[in-house]
Amino acid sequence: MAGAQADPATNENWSETAAEMTAHGVRSKHDSYLANVEFLRPQAATTARELEAINPSLTKLLPGLGAMIDEGEVSPLYKQLYDRKVRQLRAGYFPTNHNFLDCETAMNLKHSESGRKVFLLQADMDVVTDGTDPVRKPHVEDYDFARGSNSFLPITKYGWYKGSEPKNPFIDYYPEALKELQEVRADLAKRAEADKGVIWRRMLETCDEQIQVMKGRGNGSSIQSWMKNSRYLLATEDPFVVLPMSWFKDANTPGTGDLCAVVYKNRIYPAILGDSGPDTKVGEASIKLAKQLNSEASGTNRAINSVGVTYLFFPGSKLSSGNLDYAEWRERVVELLGEIGGVSSANVVHTW
Repeated sequence: MAGAQADPATNENWSETAAEMTAHGVRSKHDSYLANVEFLRPQAATTARELEAINPSLTKLLPGLGAMIDEGEVSPLYKQLYDRKVRQLRAGYFPTNHNFLDCETAMNLKHSESGRKVFLLQADMDVVTDGTDPVRKPHVEDYDFARGSNSFLPITKYGWYKGSEPKNPFIDYYPEALKELQEVRADLAKRAEADKGVIWRRMLETCDEQIQVMKGRGNGSSIQSWMKNSRYLLATEDPFVVLPMSWFKDANTPGTGDLCAVVYKNRIYPAILGDSGPDTKVGEASIKLAKQLNSEASGTNRAINSVGVTYLFFPGSKLSSGNLDYAEWRERVVELLGEIGGVSSANVVHTW
């Protein structure tokens, strides 16, 4: 999402100070015309009562969870997340309210009797459309809906070996598209040389930007190699969730493929941890999962704006690699929830 811009005419917290020196003086004595920047850094929620205020069905569906939350501890990753966000601010990037305030809490929990560990994330839900699997979808046009997102990637962190066949359609697509872009660039360069106006210069800049995007998203040697040998989750078909890339390195957090229960408005949705995302945001899920929470969700329309979605991850619960048996996912999630006090009714757990 684009960075936010404050309007001094409508923002009552906006203030200015007379510098008592000319522009030359400010330039000489200060690095910037900004004398001070104040922002609101949120505290992590730490009690079941706080989480029930934004997800009222949480402890009704999971009666044993309240005590775990009240006895749990805030993960160091919560502070790390906001430290990274603040570094963005200091670097001059100001995210929207939604992207800055996307995390209510991140907690390490442990059931007192079973010993089952749970990583709880309370956040919003943005949408990802990533992933390719030539076994299930062999043609580029099969991905037209997914590619409607400006950030589509052909791979996910969760992948499994497939061998060389069938061939991933994007192995050829990206080099061919890059070649076409470079031909367009050559034409734009000629036009920019002949016409000294801004139009062709800007078109050339845009083309250069897209060439870099193309190289990064699908034409790099690593991505090409991964696509040759692996199958990946499909965001349009598979229910999975995303955590920041750096969080996978923490010993207390779940790993790729671990099971997850997503709790929202009287329903529990089984999923797996299927992908990694930016280190400055949380709360992302595949379009398959997102549409269950909001039918209007898409690659350009987030599913849930509020931080009312609870993600319960179960570290060490990964099933066999490449397992797409959603019935087994559901069965295992119900078993894992049983280890933290159980669910109010098996009917509240969604069946894919």
